[in-house]
Amino acid sequence: MPRPSPLDMKVNTFAIRSFRDTADKDYIAARMAHRAQLMQPFLWSSLHCLEKYVKGILVLNRIDSKKIGHNVSIGIKRLKDSGKFELELSQDTVDFIKMLEDGGAQYRYNEFSQSIDPFALWSLDLAVWEIRRYCQVMDFDIYLGNGTEVNVLHAKLSQVRLAKDKREKNTVIIGGVLESIIKNKAHAARGSLIWKNLRFGTSNRKKAKIIPRSEASASELFIYPEILDEVMKYAFIPDKIVKKVQDHKNKQDAKSKGK
Repeated sequence: MPRPSPLDMKVNTFAIRSFRDTADKDYIAARMAHRAQLMQPFLWSSLHCLEKYVKGILVLNRIDSKKIGHNVSIGIKRLKDSGKFELELSQDTVDFIKMLEDGGAQYRYNEFSQSIDPFALWSLDLAVWEIRRYCQVMDFDIYLGNGTEVNVLHAKLSQVRLAKDKREKNTVIIGGVLESIIKNKAHAARGSLIWKNLRFGTSNRKKAKIIPRSEASASELFIYPEILDEVMKYAFIPDKIVKKVQDHKNKQDAKSKGK
């Protein structure tokens, strides 16, 4: 089997360090935020980590990851549309991604009303466990001794599927940041990573007790939509939020007139 070209190896290293490794750190940061009852940082870090895993999957398998922004579902669709392979995700993970995207996790300044359900932490753990295992080079060729060229994508997908079907803890990733932290009992982030974590860690426990926590935060722009124009004189408000606030105000005005 010939070695990948130096350029391919460098691109793969870029994808791993820039996307997968930073996503691993965002994942731990999200777990820390949830444990500390910090809703906005939890949502923001959750969205970031899933977005980066998907971008890493695309780049590692040489699929365009540009102009995705913080939209995880667009990246997942782009992978499917490439025809190479698609992610096998549970409905729970699909719903969690939709909650992040529709719930305004990308907005950091409370310009959008947000909320999380009581078991959002476990939803994040499941999403990372399902998506991250694909964040490796899946589509490549090997050359056998007789000169035959064989693509290993099918074998890699089977490996991923088997580990998931067996509900194995961790993933089939070798040399990842999460794996190194789990192995290092002295690492400062290890406790936050494995705390109540049924997907990553070294224990064989199937259950964990956790106090269900739900939280919601309403944006002043939606409580007082009449302030929008004044706020926009001094602060940037994304176009999508402007439209949502204006639509909200129009509905309020119509309701008031109908009384």
